[in-house]
Amino acid sequence: MTLVIATPAAAADLLYPGGTLLSEDAVGQPVWLLQAHCAGLFGVTSNVLSERGDPAGAGAAKARGVAFFNDAIDRLMRDRGLSRAAAMKAASGALDTGRASGLQHIRYGGGFASRSRWNTARSICLDVADVYKSIGYR
Repeated sequence: MTLVIATPAAAADLLYPGGTLLSEDAVGQPVWLLQAHCAGLFGVTSNVLSERGDPAGAGAAKARGVAFFNDAIDRLMRDRGLSRAAAMKAASGALDTGRASGLQHIRYGGGFASRSRWNTARSICLDVADVYKSIGYR
């Protein structure tokens, strides 16, 4: 399972160095791209949990999604020297892709079960967040 999207990296982009075997397909991808994709995954997770009557879970997923998106915007601003508005526009495609794939994972990939496609994508996102914090860019 991969989180990568066909978007070329700019020379200044911080590239994901890798975390665990689970996230090895993300190695070499722009960090902001992975963060924006993960923001979409957690955003749609929040929506589905809210629809299912789990406000606590929905709130936690929303907070994680917002954190991922804020990190993606900050990373784009640093890497490419973009304004906040331009960075938001640049990250919106990956955000939308993350939402769409997350919804597919939830609906047709085993839901939220421990061996589901959603859970794998969630784990990759958590690896991305952990590595990003560990390299001192948070």
